[in-house]
Amino acid sequence: MNNPSPAENEDTEFQLLGLPVNDDSHTLRSREPFEVLVSQFVDELRQGKLPSVERYARRFPPHAARIRDVFPMLAMLEQTRITKEAQSIRRNMPERFPFTRIGDCELISELGRGGMGVVFQARDLQLGRLVALKILPWRVSIVPEWVARFEHEARTAAQLQHRNIVPVFRCGQENGYCFFVMQFINGVGLDRVIDRLRSTDDIVYSEEIQRQESQRLSRSKKAISLPNTTSEPAAGSPGRRKLTRTSWSSFTKIAIQTTQAIRAAHSAGILHNDIKPGNLLLDADGRVWVTDFGLSQPIEKQRSPALDPAIAGTLRYIAPERLLGQQSASCDVYSMGATLYELCLQRPAFEHSDREELTRSIMEVRPVRPRNINRDIPRGLETIILNCLEKHPLDRYPSADALLADLLRHSRDQSIGSTSRRSFSGFIKAVRKRVSGNSDPPGSGNQPGKSS
Repeated sequence: MNNPSPAENEDTEFQLLGLPVNDDSHTLRSREPFEVLVSQFVDELRQGKLPSVERYARRFPPHAARIRDVFPMLAMLEQTRITKEAQSIRRNMPERFPFTRIGDCELISELGRGGMGVVFQARDLQLGRLVALKILPWRVSIVPEWVARFEHEARTAAQLQHRNIVPVFRCGQENGYCFFVMQFINGVGLDRVIDRLRSTDDIVYSEEIQRQESQRLSRSKKAISLPNTTSEPAAGSPGRRKLTRTSWSSFTKIAIQTTQAIRAAHSAGILHNDIKPGNLLLDADGRVWVTDFGLSQPIEKQRSPALDPAIAGTLRYIAPERLLGQQSASCDVYSMGATLYELCLQRPAFEHSDREELTRSIMEVRPVRPRNINRDIPRGLETIILNCLEKHPLDRYPSADALLADLLRHSRDQSIGSTSRRSFSGFIKAVRKRVSGNSDPPGSGNQPGKSS
Protein backbone atom coordinates (compact mmCIF):
# COMPACT_ATOMS: atom_id res chain seq x y z
CA MET A 1 0.00 0.00 0.00
CA ASN A 2 0.95 3.62 -0.36
CA ASN A 3 2.75 4.81 2.72
CA PRO A 4 0.58 7.08 4.89
CA SER A 5 1.74 10.63 5.42
CA PRO A 6 3.10 11.67 8.81
CA ALA A 7 -0.24 13.37 9.53
CA GLU A 8 -2.17 10.14 8.89
CA ASN A 9 0.15 8.26 11.24
CA GLU A 10 -0.99 10.58 14.02
CA ASP A 11 -4.73 9.89 13.40
CA THR A 12 -6.51 7.38 15.65
CA GLU A 13 -8.78 6.17 12.83
CA PHE A 14 -7.50 4.52 9.69
CA GLN A 15 -8.98 5.72 6.42
CA LEU A 16 -8.32 3.87 3.13
CA LEU A 17 -8.04 6.16 0.14
CA GLY A 18 -8.23 4.27 -3.16
CA LEU A 19 -7.11 0.71 -3.84
CA PRO A 20 -3.81 -0.79 -2.67
CA VAL A 21 -1.06 -0.65 -5.30
CA ASN A 22 2.41 -2.19 -5.57
CA ASP A 23 5.24 0.30 -5.18
CA ASP A 24 7.48 -0.77 -8.03
CA SER A 25 9.33 2.55 -8.35
CA HIS A 26 12.57 0.95 -7.14
CA THR A 27 12.29 -1.74 -9.82
CA LEU A 28 11.66 0.89 -12.46
CA ARG A 29 14.68 2.86 -11.30
CA SER A 30 16.88 -0.24 -11.44
CA ARG A 31 15.87 -0.74 -15.08
CA GLU A 32 17.12 2.68 -16.21
CA PRO A 33 19.17 2.31 -19.40
CA PHE A 34 22.87 2.10 -18.59
CA GLU A 35 23.59 5.09 -20.86
CA VAL A 36 21.29 7.26 -18.73
CA LEU A 37 23.18 6.26 -15.59
CA VAL A 38 26.50 7.06 -17.24
CA SER A 39 25.23 10.51 -18.19
CA GLN A 40 23.93 11.14 -14.68
CA PHE A 41 27.18 10.01 -13.05
CA VAL A 42 29.30 12.25 -15.30
CA ASP A 43 26.96 15.20 -14.70
CA GLU A 44 27.46 14.81 -10.95
CA LEU A 45 31.22 14.74 -11.39
CA ARG A 46 31.09 17.94 -13.44
CA GLN A 47 29.02 19.62 -10.73
CA GLY A 48 31.88 19.00 -8.28
CA LYS A 49 30.04 16.26 -6.39
CA LEU A 50 31.52 12.95 -5.22
CA PRO A 51 29.06 10.35 -6.55
CA SER A 52 29.46 6.96 -4.93
CA VAL A 53 30.16 4.11 -7.34
CA GLU A 54 28.90 1.56 -4.84
CA ARG A 55 25.72 3.52 -4.16
CA TYR A 56 24.96 3.51 -7.86
CA ALA A 57 25.60 -0.23 -7.97
CA ARG A 58 23.21 -0.87 -5.07
CA ARG A 59 20.47 1.35 -6.50
CA PHE A 60 20.61 -0.27 -9.93
CA PRO A 61 21.29 -4.00 -9.35
CA PRO A 62 20.89 -5.15 -12.98
CA HIS A 63 23.77 -2.84 -13.95
CA ALA A 64 25.89 -3.31 -10.81
CA ALA A 65 28.72 -5.24 -12.49
CA ARG A 66 29.07 -2.76 -15.35
CA ILE A 67 28.85 0.19 -12.95
CA ARG A 68 31.72 -1.14 -10.82
CA ASP A 69 33.77 -1.82 -13.93
CA VAL A 70 33.09 1.32 -15.98
CA PHE A 71 32.40 4.17 -13.55
CA PRO A 72 35.93 4.31 -12.03
CA MET A 73 37.34 4.76 -15.54
CA LEU A 74 34.76 7.48 -16.24
CA ALA A 75 35.98 9.35 -13.17
CA MET A 76 39.60 9.07 -14.32
CA LEU A 77 38.70 10.36 -17.81
CA GLU A 78 36.77 13.24 -16.29
CA GLN A 79 39.77 14.08 -14.13
CA THR A 80 41.93 14.21 -17.26
CA ARG A 81 39.50 16.71 -18.76
CA ILE A 82 39.52 18.81 -15.58
CA THR A 83 43.32 18.76 -15.51
CA LYS A 84 43.55 19.99 -19.10
CA GLU A 85 41.10 22.80 -18.38
CA ALA A 86 43.05 23.80 -15.28
CA GLN A 87 46.26 23.83 -17.31
CA SER A 88 44.58 26.13 -19.82
CA ILE A 89 43.55 28.50 -17.03
CA ARG A 90 47.05 28.47 -15.58
CA ARG A 91 48.59 29.21 -18.96
CA ASN A 92 46.54 32.40 -18.89
CA MET A 93 48.02 33.61 -15.61
CA PRO A 94 48.76 37.32 -15.90
CA GLU A 95 52.36 38.08 -16.73
CA ARG A 96 52.27 41.26 -14.66
CA PHE A 97 50.11 42.48 -11.81
CA PRO A 98 48.49 45.93 -11.51
CA PHE A 99 50.31 46.66 -8.25
CA THR A 100 53.80 46.60 -6.76
CA ARG A 101 52.67 46.45 -3.16
CA ILE A 102 50.09 44.34 -1.33
CA GLY A 103 49.37 44.38 2.37
CA ASP A 104 52.52 45.61 4.08
CA CYS A 105 54.77 44.04 1.45
CA GLU A 106 56.61 45.56 -1.50
CA LEU A 107 57.11 43.12 -4.39
CA ILE A 108 60.72 42.68 -5.51
CA SER A 109 60.91 39.84 -8.04
CA GLU A 110 59.03 36.71 -9.03
CA LEU A 111 60.33 33.48 -7.51
CA GLY A 112 58.11 31.01 -9.34
CA ARG A 113 54.66 29.90 -10.44
CA GLY A 114 52.78 26.89 -9.18
CA GLY A 115 49.45 25.25 -9.76
CA MET A 116 47.43 27.95 -8.02
CA GLY A 117 49.67 30.90 -7.28
CA VAL A 118 52.61 33.12 -8.07
CA VAL A 119 55.33 33.48 -5.44
CA PHE A 120 57.29 36.72 -5.11
CA GLN A 121 60.27 37.77 -3.13
CA ALA A 122 59.07 40.81 -1.20
CA ARG A 123 60.07 43.18 1.55
CA ASP A 124 57.93 43.39 4.64
CA LEU A 125 57.88 47.16 5.12
CA GLN A 126 56.50 46.88 8.63
CA LEU A 127 59.21 44.53 9.92
CA GLY A 128 61.95 45.46 7.47
CA ARG A 129 62.81 41.95 6.35
CA LEU A 130 62.68 39.84 3.19
CA VAL A 131 59.71 37.48 2.88
CA ALA A 132 58.12 35.24 0.27
CA LEU A 133 54.63 36.28 -0.74
CA LYS A 134 52.21 33.98 -2.58
CA ILE A 135 49.35 35.56 -4.54
CA LEU A 136 46.30 33.96 -6.12
CA PRO A 137 46.77 35.57 -9.55
CA TRP A 138 43.09 36.25 -10.27
CA ARG A 139 40.63 38.41 -8.43
CA VAL A 140 38.42 36.59 -5.95
CA SER A 141 35.36 37.37 -8.08
CA ILE A 142 36.87 35.52 -11.07
CA VAL A 143 37.81 32.23 -9.36
CA PRO A 144 35.71 32.11 -6.16
CA GLU A 145 35.91 28.30 -6.01
CA TRP A 146 39.73 28.48 -5.79
CA VAL A 147 39.80 30.96 -2.94
CA ALA A 148 38.85 28.42 -0.28
CA ARG A 149 41.64 26.10 -1.43
CA PHE A 150 44.17 28.93 -1.42
CA GLU A 151 43.17 30.03 2.08
CA HIS A 152 43.19 26.38 3.20
CA GLU A 153 46.85 26.14 2.13
CA ALA A 154 47.74 29.20 4.19
CA ARG A 155 45.90 27.96 7.30
CA THR A 156 47.37 24.46 6.99
CA ALA A 157 50.98 25.59 6.63
CA ALA A 158 50.54 28.19 9.39
CA GLN A 159 49.67 25.54 11.96
CA LEU A 160 52.78 23.44 11.19
CA GLN A 161 55.87 24.34 13.20
CA HIS A 162 58.92 22.35 12.09
CA ARG A 163 62.48 23.22 11.16
CA ASN A 164 62.04 21.65 7.71
CA ILE A 165 58.68 23.25 6.82
CA VAL A 166 58.49 26.78 5.42
CA PRO A 167 56.52 28.81 8.02
CA VAL A 168 53.56 31.01 7.07
CA PHE A 169 53.23 34.30 8.95
CA ARG A 170 49.87 35.73 7.87
CA CYS A 171 47.31 35.87 5.07
CA GLY A 172 44.82 38.40 3.79
CA GLN A 173 42.97 40.01 0.88
CA GLU A 174 43.52 43.39 -0.75
CA ASN A 175 41.97 44.91 -3.87
CA GLY A 176 40.26 41.60 -4.60
CA TYR A 177 43.48 39.53 -4.47
CA CYS A 178 44.24 36.81 -1.90
CA PHE A 179 47.79 36.47 -0.57
CA PHE A 180 49.80 35.01 2.26
CA VAL A 181 53.25 35.79 3.62
CA MET A 182 55.91 33.16 4.29
CA GLN A 183 59.50 33.07 5.46
CA PHE A 184 61.85 33.74 2.56
CA ILE A 185 64.13 30.75 2.02
CA ASN A 186 67.27 31.60 0.09
CA GLY A 187 67.48 28.19 -1.49
CA VAL A 188 67.23 26.23 -4.71
CA GLY A 189 64.51 23.74 -5.66
CA LEU A 190 65.51 20.09 -5.68
CA ASP A 191 64.13 19.88 -9.23
CA ARG A 192 66.79 22.39 -10.31
CA VAL A 193 69.46 20.43 -8.44
CA ILE A 194 68.45 17.28 -10.32
CA ASP A 195 68.48 19.12 -13.66
CA ARG A 196 71.98 20.44 -12.94
CA LEU A 197 73.25 16.99 -11.92
CA ARG A 198 72.09 15.69 -15.30
CA SER A 199 74.47 18.08 -17.02
CA THR A 200 77.35 18.26 -14.55
CA ASP A 201 78.69 15.98 -11.85
CA ASP A 202 79.73 18.61 -9.34
CA ILE A 203 77.47 21.37 -8.03
CA VAL A 204 77.82 23.61 -4.98
CA TYR A 205 74.62 24.56 -3.13
CA SER A 206 75.52 28.20 -2.60
CA GLU A 207 76.77 28.68 -6.16
CA GLU A 208 73.48 27.35 -7.52
CA ILE A 209 71.57 29.67 -5.20
CA GLN A 210 73.67 32.65 -6.29
CA ARG A 211 73.23 31.74 -9.95
CA GLN A 212 69.48 31.47 -9.47
CA GLU A 213 69.37 34.78 -7.58
CA SER A 214 71.38 36.53 -10.27
CA GLN A 215 69.12 35.26 -13.05
CA ARG A 216 66.01 36.31 -11.15
CA LEU A 217 67.25 39.81 -10.41
CA SER A 218 68.41 40.30 -13.99
CA ARG A 219 64.81 39.70 -15.07
CA SER A 220 63.46 42.07 -12.45
CA LYS A 221 63.16 45.74 -13.33
CA LYS A 222 63.50 46.65 -9.68
CA ALA A 223 67.14 46.42 -8.66
CA ILE A 224 67.58 46.22 -4.90
CA SER A 225 70.35 45.50 -2.48
CA LEU A 226 69.94 42.04 -0.97
CA PRO A 227 71.71 40.76 2.11
CA ASN A 228 74.61 38.48 1.22
CA THR A 229 73.28 35.24 2.66
CA THR A 230 75.32 33.03 0.35
CA SER A 231 78.87 34.24 0.86
CA GLU A 232 81.15 31.58 -0.55
CA PRO A 233 83.84 29.93 1.58
CA ALA A 234 87.20 29.22 0.06
CA ALA A 235 87.44 26.19 -2.21
CA GLY A 236 88.07 23.02 -0.25
CA SER A 237 86.84 24.45 3.05
CA PRO A 238 84.26 22.45 5.08
CA GLY A 239 81.63 25.11 4.36
CA ARG A 240 81.80 24.52 0.62
CA ARG A 241 78.94 22.04 0.43
CA LYS A 242 78.49 20.26 -2.84
CA LEU A 243 76.68 17.37 -4.49
CA THR A 244 77.78 14.89 -7.10
CA ARG A 245 75.83 12.14 -8.84
CA THR A 246 77.13 9.68 -6.26
CA SER A 247 76.55 11.73 -3.10
CA TRP A 248 74.61 8.85 -1.52
CA SER A 249 75.14 10.10 2.03
CA SER A 250 73.89 13.59 1.13
CA PHE A 251 70.90 12.16 -0.74
CA THR A 252 70.05 10.12 2.36
CA LYS A 253 70.29 13.24 4.56
CA ILE A 254 67.94 15.11 2.19
CA ALA A 255 65.48 12.21 2.41
CA ILE A 256 65.76 12.12 6.22
CA GLN A 257 64.98 15.82 6.56
CA THR A 258 62.06 15.64 4.12
CA THR A 259 60.63 12.60 5.88
CA GLN A 260 60.93 14.35 9.24
CA ALA A 261 58.82 17.18 7.83
CA ILE A 262 56.28 14.71 6.42
CA ARG A 263 56.11 12.96 9.79
CA ALA A 264 55.45 16.28 11.53
CA ALA A 265 52.63 17.05 9.11
CA HIS A 266 51.13 13.58 9.57
CA SER A 267 51.37 13.93 13.35
CA ALA A 268 49.34 17.14 12.99
CA GLY A 269 46.76 15.18 10.98
CA ILE A 270 47.74 16.57 7.57
CA LEU A 271 48.67 14.83 4.31
CA HIS A 272 50.90 16.96 2.07
CA ASN A 273 49.66 15.21 -1.11
CA ASP A 274 52.22 16.91 -3.38
CA ILE A 275 55.69 15.81 -2.30
CA LYS A 276 58.00 16.25 -5.32
CA PRO A 277 61.41 17.80 -6.07
CA GLY A 278 59.91 21.17 -7.00
CA ASN A 279 58.35 21.52 -3.53
CA LEU A 280 61.61 20.87 -1.67
CA LEU A 281 64.07 23.75 -1.23
CA LEU A 282 67.73 23.21 -0.37
CA ASP A 283 69.53 26.13 1.27
CA ALA A 284 73.25 26.86 1.29
CA ASP A 285 73.72 24.88 4.51
CA GLY A 286 72.12 21.76 3.06
CA ARG A 287 68.90 22.22 5.00
CA VAL A 288 65.69 21.02 3.33
CA TRP A 289 62.52 23.12 3.44
CA VAL A 290 59.17 21.58 2.44
CA THR A 291 56.74 24.03 0.89
CA ASP A 292 53.41 24.22 -1.01
CA PHE A 293 50.61 22.65 1.03
CA GLY A 294 48.04 23.65 -1.59
CA LEU A 295 46.82 20.06 -2.09
CA SER A 296 46.97 18.97 1.56
CA GLN A 297 44.05 17.18 3.18
CA PRO A 298 43.18 15.97 6.69
CA ILE A 299 44.76 12.59 7.21
CA GLU A 300 41.80 11.35 9.25
CA LYS A 301 39.30 12.30 6.57
CA GLN A 302 37.69 9.12 5.28
CA ARG A 303 36.82 9.13 1.62
CA SER A 304 33.31 8.13 0.72
CA PRO A 305 33.17 5.15 -1.65
CA ALA A 306 33.38 7.68 -4.46
CA LEU A 307 36.20 8.50 -6.75
CA ASP A 308 37.51 11.99 -6.22
CA PRO A 309 37.09 13.95 -9.44
CA ALA A 310 39.56 16.56 -8.24
CA ILE A 311 42.74 14.51 -7.91
CA ALA A 312 45.53 16.99 -8.48
CA GLY A 313 49.28 17.08 -8.38
CA THR A 314 52.12 16.07 -10.67
CA LEU A 315 51.14 12.66 -12.00
CA ARG A 316 54.55 10.95 -11.92
CA TYR A 317 54.74 11.40 -8.11
CA ILE A 318 51.15 10.33 -7.32
CA ALA A 319 50.58 6.98 -5.60
CA PRO A 320 48.49 4.42 -7.54
CA GLU A 321 45.64 4.33 -5.03
CA ARG A 322 45.13 8.08 -5.24
CA LEU A 323 44.23 7.60 -8.89
CA LEU A 324 41.43 5.35 -7.64
CA GLY A 325 40.17 7.74 -5.00
CA GLN A 326 41.95 6.41 -1.91
CA GLN A 327 44.33 8.27 0.37
CA SER A 328 46.46 7.42 3.38
CA ALA A 329 49.81 8.36 4.86
CA SER A 330 51.47 5.89 2.51
CA CYS A 331 50.59 8.18 -0.42
CA ASP A 332 53.14 10.71 0.84
CA VAL A 333 55.57 7.84 1.42
CA TYR A 334 55.18 6.80 -2.23
CA SER A 335 55.81 10.38 -3.39
CA MET A 336 58.92 10.53 -1.22
CA GLY A 337 60.15 7.34 -2.87
CA ALA A 338 59.52 8.73 -6.36
CA THR A 339 61.43 11.89 -5.40
CA LEU A 340 64.37 9.97 -3.94
CA TYR A 341 64.49 7.71 -7.02
CA GLU A 342 64.79 10.77 -9.26
CA LEU A 343 67.37 12.43 -7.04
CA CYS A 344 69.62 9.35 -6.99
CA LEU A 345 69.34 8.54 -10.70
CA GLN A 346 68.57 11.96 -12.23
CA ARG A 347 65.63 10.36 -14.02
CA PRO A 348 62.03 9.74 -12.90
CA ALA A 349 60.72 6.30 -12.02
CA PHE A 350 58.34 6.58 -14.99
CA GLU A 351 59.23 8.88 -17.87
CA HIS A 352 56.27 8.65 -20.30
CA SER A 353 55.13 11.97 -21.73
CA ASP A 354 51.74 10.51 -22.64
CA ARG A 355 49.42 10.84 -19.66
CA GLU A 356 47.50 7.62 -20.29
CA GLU A 357 50.68 5.59 -20.69
CA LEU A 358 52.15 7.19 -17.58
CA THR A 359 48.99 6.34 -15.64
CA ARG A 360 49.15 2.73 -16.84
CA SER A 361 52.79 2.45 -15.76
CA ILE A 362 52.05 3.86 -12.30
CA MET A 363 49.23 1.36 -11.87
CA GLU A 364 50.79 -1.73 -13.43
CA VAL A 365 54.55 -1.53 -14.07
CA ARG A 366 57.38 -1.93 -11.61
CA PRO A 367 60.06 0.79 -11.86
CA VAL A 368 63.47 -0.30 -13.07
CA ARG A 369 65.58 -1.29 -10.09
CA PRO A 370 67.99 1.57 -9.28
CA ARG A 371 71.05 -0.71 -9.25
CA ASN A 372 70.19 -1.87 -12.77
CA ILE A 373 70.78 1.74 -13.81
CA ASN A 374 73.68 2.60 -11.51
CA ARG A 375 75.50 -0.26 -9.77
CA ASP A 376 77.08 2.19 -7.32
CA ILE A 377 73.82 2.87 -5.47
CA PRO A 378 74.01 1.23 -2.02
CA ARG A 379 71.74 -1.79 -1.70
CA GLY A 380 70.10 -0.38 1.41
CA LEU A 381 69.17 2.87 -0.33
CA GLU A 382 67.78 0.92 -3.29
CA THR A 383 65.67 -1.21 -0.93
CA ILE A 384 64.27 1.90 0.78
CA ILE A 385 63.31 3.43 -2.58
CA LEU A 386 61.62 0.25 -3.79
CA ASN A 387 59.80 -0.16 -0.46
CA CYS A 388 58.33 3.32 -0.94
CA LEU A 389 57.31 2.60 -4.54
CA GLU A 390 55.44 -0.66 -3.90
CA LYS A 391 52.14 -0.68 -5.78
CA HIS A 392 50.07 -2.07 -2.93
CA PRO A 393 49.81 0.41 -0.02
CA LEU A 394 50.08 -2.40 2.53
CA ASP A 395 53.46 -3.36 1.07
CA ARG A 396 54.95 0.10 1.60
CA TYR A 397 56.14 1.64 4.81
CA PRO A 398 52.93 2.10 6.85
CA SER A 399 53.99 5.56 8.03
CA ALA A 400 56.63 8.25 7.75
CA ASP A 401 57.96 6.97 11.09
CA ALA A 402 58.73 3.59 9.55
CA LEU A 403 60.42 5.18 6.52
CA LEU A 404 62.45 7.48 8.75
CA ALA A 405 63.58 4.55 10.88
CA ASP A 406 65.00 2.75 7.82
CA LEU A 407 66.65 5.92 6.49
CA LEU A 408 68.39 6.36 9.84
CA ARG A 409 69.43 2.68 9.85
CA HIS A 410 70.89 3.09 6.38
CA SER A 411 72.77 6.23 7.44
CA ARG A 412 74.38 4.08 10.17
CA ASP A 413 75.24 1.28 7.72
CA GLN A 414 72.65 -1.08 9.19
CA SER A 415 70.78 -3.60 7.04
CA ILE A 416 67.40 -2.80 5.45
CA GLY A 417 64.74 -5.39 4.66
CA SER A 418 62.18 -5.46 1.86
CA THR A 419 58.57 -4.70 2.78
CA SER A 420 57.09 -6.54 -0.22
CA ARG A 421 54.74 -9.34 0.82
CA ARG A 422 52.57 -9.96 -2.21
CA SER A 423 52.30 -9.85 -5.95
CA PHE A 424 50.83 -6.59 -7.23
CA SER A 425 48.98 -8.28 -10.10
CA GLY A 426 45.69 -7.95 -8.25
CA PHE A 427 46.33 -4.43 -7.01
CA ILE A 428 43.64 -2.64 -9.03
CA LYS A 429 41.08 -5.28 -8.09
CA ALA A 430 41.99 -4.95 -4.41
CA VAL A 431 41.72 -1.16 -4.44
CA ARG A 432 38.43 -1.22 -6.33
CA LYS A 433 37.10 -3.60 -3.69
CA ARG A 434 38.03 -1.05 -1.04
CA VAL A 435 36.53 1.76 -3.09
CA SER A 436 33.28 -0.20 -3.18
CA GLY A 437 33.18 -0.07 0.61
CA ASN A 438 33.74 -3.79 1.23
CA SER A 439 36.71 -3.17 3.48
CA ASP A 440 38.73 -0.44 5.13
CA PRO A 441 40.85 1.95 3.05
CA PRO A 442 44.39 0.75 2.35
CA GLY A 443 46.58 1.03 5.39
CA SER A 444 43.79 2.18 7.69
CA GLY A 445 44.37 -0.72 10.02
CA ASN A 446 47.85 0.58 10.69
CA GLN A 447 46.63 4.07 11.56
CA PRO A 448 49.33 5.72 9.46
CA GLY A 449 50.42 9.21 10.27
CA LYS A 450 50.35 8.71 14.03
CA SER A 451 53.64 9.06 15.83
CA SER A 452 54.63 5.96 17.68
